[in-house]
Amino acid sequence: MREKLLEFKVDKEIVLSEFLKEQLSKKFYRRLKYLEAKIFVNNIPYERYLKVKENDIIKIIYEEKSKEEKWPLYNKPLNIYYEDKYYLVCYKEPNLLTIPTKACPISLYQQLIAYLGEDSHISFLNRLDRETAGLVLVAKDTYSANLLNPVKTNVKRKYLALVEGELLGSGTINKKIKRSEDSNKRIIADDGKEAITHYEVVWHNKNKSLVRLELETGRTHQIRVHLASIGHPIIGDGLYGQKAEIMCLESYYLGFKSFYDNIYHEFKSEGVIWQKQEN
Repeated sequence: MREKLLEFKVDKEIVLSEFLKEQLSKKFYRRLKYLEAKIFVNNIPYERYLKVKENDIIKIIYEEKSKEEKWPLYNKPLNIYYEDKYYLVCYKEPNLLTIPTKACPISLYQQLIAYLGEDSHISFLNRLDRETAGLVLVAKDTYSANLLNPVKTNVKRKYLALVEGELLGSGTINKKIKRSEDSNKRIIADDGKEAITHYEVVWHNKNKSLVRLELETGRTHQIRVHLASIGHPIIGDGLYGQKAEIMCLESYYLGFKSFYDNIYHEFKSEGVIWQKQEN
């Protein structure tokens, strides 16, 4: 296990626990107890209920705990778009899970662990369906993931989909989604969760259209269900349309501002969707 160090400088008099809650996400703050983190103020062990004052230096030392379940490594080379000490952006190929399951124990996660080392503790900032290709942002440690929460406001994503039929113009699909009771499919339902998708047609002909999409929400299968609901299922989507070797949905744009270098990083792919264009 690797030892991690977080360091903060206090800018006002405040109870330590309240200061930490301002700096950390709720999830990561709660996780500190699980990680048995040690907290020091000016190099002295400190309790969270005590006050700290301006210019005090807080240090948090912890070790990421290894997951009990071990998965076999997947030693296929990664298609890496960006990498630094804290983050990595790579391209997930179609028909590959992001996270392994017992039914299908090969995934992007195992590719990353094979590349970064078996003691790595990665977090996915965005996940893609097995059939969906495209850019994925990975944090190399829990705290770096914490800095980009909530993901929907700190990580910008855009998608391309090649759909059946001639779709025109642009618009917003605002239809609630829930899981079907008898399958893994998602359905449009009044008692579902809010789901909002914005789309803009890039080009079209009588048989197919290339559509650019952005999400306000991140429901499972959201793009796939929404496009099918307006009569334009994604080409190759066997769950909501006609199955083919590749489903033509791609996470082609990803952008985020790193709190480490204060730079906005953005990336565009030219993957499977671009290869399918036919004007």
